[in-house]
This record gives sequence, C-alpha cells and structure tokens, in this order.
Amino acid sequence: MLTNGEIPAAARVLVLSGDLGDGHRQAARALAETCGEGLADRVQAEVIDFMQEVYPYLHPMVKYCFMKGVEKVPSVYGYLYRKTRRKEAMPIPFKTFLSLGLSRFLTLLEEKRPDIIVCTFPLAAAAVSLLKERGAVSTPLVTVITDHTDHSLWLQPHTDLYLVGSEQVAAALRLHGVPSSRVRVTGIPVRRRFSESFDRVRLCQSFGLDPQRPVVLVMGGGSGMLDESVRSLIRSTSLQERLQLVVICGSNAAMREELKAELREHPTNRVIVKGFVEEIHEWMAVADLLVTKPGGLTTAEAVAVGLPMLLYKPIPGQEEDNAAVLENAGVAVRATAARALQDQLLELADNRLALAAMKGRARQFRRQRPTEQAWDAIMHLQQTASSVRAAWQTTTTIREAW
Repeated sequence: MLTNGEIPAAARVLVLSGDLGDGHRQAARALAETCGEGLADRVQAEVIDFMQEVYPYLHPMVKYCFMKGVEKVPSVYGYLYRKTRRKEAMPIPFKTFLSLGLSRFLTLLEEKRPDIIVCTFPLAAAAVSLLKERGAVSTPLVTVITDHTDHSLWLQPHTDLYLVGSEQVAAALRLHGVPSSRVRVTGIPVRRRFSESFDRVRLCQSFGLDPQRPVVLVMGGGSGMLDESVRSLIRSTSLQERLQLVVICGSNAAMREELKAELREHPTNRVIVKGFVEEIHEWMAVADLLVTKPGGLTTAEAVAVGLPMLLYKPIPGQEEDNAAVLENAGVAVRATAARALQDQLLELADNRLALAAMKGRARQFRRQRPTEQAWDAIMHLQQTASSVRAAWQTTTTIREAW
C-alpha cells in the first residue's frame, strides 16, 4: 500500500494533467507558475502529463482518435457526452482503459510519493480514485474542473476536494450528492498575467497594430481548429477595411501555413497570423473582441482580461454548456447558424456600448486570484490530512506503549 511518510517542510504536490484539449495543461501550468512565484518554500509542485506517462504507447493513437472525432463527427462526441453525463458509475469502457495503466500509474506514485495529488484532467482523477478504492493509495485527491459545467467523469467517489469555476458548477455537484464541504469555488485557474494591467497603445505599437482601429482576436483553441466560416473572415476585404484581425493557430502549424499562403495571394497589413504565442495575455489585452470556440480555459482567460467574446460552433457537450453559461452571464454572444459569422462579427464589433457592457459584466463574473484561492484550498486540505495522520500516529504510539 502506498502511504505518506513523515510530512516534509515543503509539501510534495503532484499535478496530473492531460493533452486531450489544451485547457487541462494550461490549468496545470497556471497552478505550477503560481506555486513557484509565491509558495516555493511551502510547496514542491510537479506537473506530469497523465496520458503520456501512463499510456506512452496508446497515448498517440488515443489523442489522434479523440481530436479527429471531435473535428469530424462532433455529433457523436456530443451524444456520448450527454449519455454519460449523469451516470453514477464509471462507464465500463473508461474503467477498462484505466485498468490497463493502473500498475504503471501506481509505480509512478510510489516513485513520486506525493503528499497530495491535484488533477486537472478527469481520467487522471478517475485513475487515482480507482487506486484509492482498491486500497493502494491513501493520498488526498483534489480535482480541478476546467469547464464551466459538470460531468460524471469529473465526479469520482474518492475525491477529497473539488475546485470549481462558479457557484453554478458547485450547485450542480451538490445535486450529484457531493457535500458542500468538499467543494470550493475558486474560479478556473488562469495565470496571474491575465489579471495584470497593460498599456494598450504601447502594446498595439509593438505588435504593429493601429491603436485607433478595432482589433479582433480569432482563436481556434490549442489545436487551432478553424473552419471555413472563420477562414472566410480572413479573406474578406470588406471586413479588413473596418477591422484588424489577429489569428492564433496554436499548435496547428499546417493551418498557420495555409492561412499565410492565402494571405500571400491577397496581401494585407490588417491580418496577422500567429502560431502558438507565449504572450497570449498581451494579445488579449489589445483586442476589442475575441472570436473563439468556448473552451473552458480560453474563455476563463478572456473573462480575466475583460475581453468580450463571440462564440462560434461550440462542440456538442461541454463547449455548448460553456457557451450557455457565458451567454447567460452576459460576457459573450453566441453566433447563430442562421446568419453569416462575418455579419455577426461586424455588428458586435461596431457596437461599442454592448462591448463596454460585456467588459463590465466580466469584472463581476470573474473570480479574483483564482490560482491563489486554489492553492489556499489545496494547502488547507493537506494540512488537515497531516493533522489527522499525526493524531492517528499519536494514538497508535500510546496504544503500543500500553
């Protein structure tokens, strides 16, 4: 059985993430950065990609099938998402898949010997819960839900604490039977830099943008999925006459090169195409509007910056749920299939009053210091667990003395 030994001065925290969607990694990164900036004397945090580490041979195939499935047949993904949303027990296919890696995973945990495990990826949380159910692990488990919604895959019986983005998610977990004492509303973890203030004029100049002309940021998520409706925006001369476009392709190098090739055929200085950018917080700070799919982390970052959003073609499932929450909060507008995306974009970009109102509602909707709140909750759980273990060890010593 894996148990914790003597608690060190700095608690060992293992953060388990995954790359089936970029948001899980970004949330883990935000937690690790905040830990390094202010908690280094109290916490030693290590981030590990659960899928890459535990399923090194299966992972590439699983990731490829997942990404292609979401892209090519989103309706199937949405059907499976809805069918498993309220299940009390883990679906058999998931449990079978996790069982294939449990031995390797347990070896990893025995090597790392964490004092607490934090999961930003639901399959990792499910695997830890399975090991705890079998008595192989006793380490406290914290699950960070990286969407504005709930799903049964996030909810595991041996989770000690859930960190959620809003009161709506907390209420949904209570409906699932999760006690309020095991839920903390911290906000979705985003890096501190998204809450900083910036000189927009200076940033525009450094990026080669005109500070007087509206800037629209277009993002397709970490995988850079941009469909034809979005790509038509880039080719639109009428749109370029009124706006500046910045297109972020993320890790999708092929998409970036295709768009650059199209722009070479229709040269313009009002469209900028980028791949993965480290300073995405600065690009958000100069933008007046974000056109994006409603991923949990991207939208949480936009809310932190106070950037209004136009949400297009959410994937059936958590993205549809995210879009509904953000639209109800008044921080985003959802594009409709009944109208061309370009028309909706121009209409919103020209409505300065609507954009200002959305920025104001973002300030009300966002949680202050989400990563710091997350660490406060994590460390409180760790200290409580340490106190319980210390009391148990003291009781055991007294009994042995008798």
